[in-house]
Amino acid sequence: MKRMRSITRRMKSVASRIRLWWKRELEDPIILLSWGILAVGITVVAVLYAVKPSWRDDFLPGVFVEFNGMLFDVFVFGIFVASFVRRLERRQERQRQQEIIDDYKKWDTEEGKLRIGGAVRRINRLGITSIDFSGMEISDFSFPRHDIKSIRGATFYDGDWGSGSRGRMKLLRVDLASVDCREVIFSKFNPFAGFGTNFVFAELKDCNFDYADLSGAVFKGAHLEWTTEHPDELGVWHDDQEPPAFQQTYYPPFFQADLEGTSFVDATFKNADFRDAINVLNCDFARAKGLETCLFDDEKTKNAVLAMSKRAKND
Repeated sequence: MKRMRSITRRMKSVASRIRLWWKRELEDPIILLSWGILAVGITVVAVLYAVKPSWRDDFLPGVFVEFNGMLFDVFVFGIFVASFVRRLERRQERQRQQEIIDDYKKWDTEEGKLRIGGAVRRINRLGITSIDFSGMEISDFSFPRHDIKSIRGATFYDGDWGSGSRGRMKLLRVDLASVDCREVIFSKFNPFAGFGTNFVFAELKDCNFDYADLSGAVFKGAHLEWTTEHPDELGVWHDDQEPPAFQQTYYPPFFQADLEGTSFVDATFKNADFRDAINVLNCDFARAKGLETCLFDDEKTKNAVLAMSKRAKND
């Protein structure tokens, strides 16, 4: 079953990338016009040849030769070459915007956040979501408020434990609500995980993931902490109404977040709240610590997660 879900996700991913590629290519007016000319030209030639095949031999044969040559030129220069040039321009623009992110990702100021948000939006407009945030240290930043809808395939910590800009990553009160975070590498692994130390390279504190798609996301060796206690109840029942109605007053940080295939291997938790999260039991909690401090929908789910981590420790 897991293999079928994985294959289905990959097929959807490929189809989505093909649609995105076509959409991106047709946004260029030169390429769009060239495709139009090519389609009309091929249609005209096919219709004329079908209606009057003898025209190929005795009616302006040179005109059709030149016409076919023109269509070839349109394909080569209007589509093929234009696509290559556009790809080169997109790559250069991405590098420029990535440099902005690299310049400000450890400068936790309002100006830095605005510049990072603008750079991410411009990269997204290029059809790219796999952005390099390696080593980012930022607080009180909201991706949705900066109109960032997807960071699919992005990287926040790639396992580098040196002292350079790709080193330690820290997200403090970062809001990722409703953001497409599929296959995001929040932490590739903790280089010191096997040495029995408590040193953390990827720290996420008081972050919000409600309604986010975290399918296939990676939190290996990360530390996820919430500093305030979560309420026991998510809301109140109004029994005085007919029929009785439930009013939700609290939304957990993983509320309606899709955790299909999410990896929390070697992660440490403190006060995480997985109530109303989707596909919790399809996560990988191997060697995860601190799960006893976390909240789940019921004791059965919590015990299953704890058993999952303990069984992985003994394997």
